[in-house]
Amino acid sequence: MLAGMTHSEYIQWATIYETEPFPEERADLRTAEILRMQLIAAGAKQIPTIADLLPDYWGERTERKQSPEQMKANMNLIKAATKKRKK
Repeated sequence: MLAGMTHSEYIQWATIYETEPFPEERADLRTAEILRMQLIAAGAKQIPTIADLLPDYWGERTERKQSPEQMKANMNLIKAATKKRKK
């Protein structure tokens, strides 16, 4: 993101940030941590890393292609994490 920004744009955004900090800078990280803890508590067999659960807002991460089998495994993880337990 910074690579495409001029020096004057950077100074302008830095000044804005000093007066009005951007809200919830790491809400995405906290959400990923909570989701990972829920998967662990649900007894999921494959636990993704926190980095795998973070959104890629600026396209910095390399694109990953998933096979249909990997997609199915990921959906099973989500299903296991959200499944209601019988009483």
